[in-house]
Amino acid sequence: MGDNRNLVVLAVVRVKPGYEEVTRQELIKLIPPTNREPGCLRYQMHINVGTEYDNYMVENPRLYMFYEIWRSRDDWDKHMEMPYLKAWFEKSKEVCERIDLSIWEAVDLPTNPVFRGGENPDPKEKYTLLALVDVKEGCEDRAWKELLALVPYTHTEPGCIEYTMHVNLDMDTMARNYRKIMFYENWYNFKVWKEDHMKAEYLVRWFNFAPQVTEKIDLTGWKMIDFELTPTGKEK
Repeated sequence: MGDNRNLVVLAVVRVKPGYEEVTRQELIKLIPPTNREPGCLRYQMHINVGTEYDNYMVENPRLYMFYEIWRSRDDWDKHMEMPYLKAWFEKSKEVCERIDLSIWEAVDLPTNPVFRGGENPDPKEKYTLLALVDVKEGCEDRAWKELLALVPYTHTEPGCIEYTMHVNLDMDTMARNYRKIMFYENWYNFKVWKEDHMKAEYLVRWFNFAPQVTEKIDLTGWKMIDFELTPTGKEK
């Protein structure tokens, strides 16, 4: 199943009540050895936060997300066989309700965001948004074109740090599934996402049109965990 395509992996971890702290520390332990794997290009841990002003930085310690980029499917398969990861999955049976894994291909986009916000983003204020789009059967081509059209507009927004579009891949065959699209977004802070982006005229038009071609759009907020690691892999 290996090929020359980079592979994006989304891992969503749902924690059992009462196991929040032990799970956080177990997840953090995965980061140093994973980043040392030759095929790992990116491995970022996030904690769930809200999407409204009254909860946008309120952490939900029962929900984590990893956004991962691997050099190839073969490299990710090797990662899944690592002893420390197998040990985590064994531990997860005790501390997690479930772990949802999905694989994606990043779309080769014609533009890139150029951050124009002035000061560098404060890691404590940077806001991550995950948008999962379920497309109606028979509407794949129209939805794809409409979603792709959002990208260059978004990339020109001053507060946009990252805005990457993905298409879902079948876990076994690696075939593209154009009925599931994902956007992974990083913004200067919550306000520029909520006020500048979500109220932009082109995005309002998209959301008005979206019911014609989509079954569901799921927006979730996240905060990338910014921490320094001791040699034992624990937060300082």
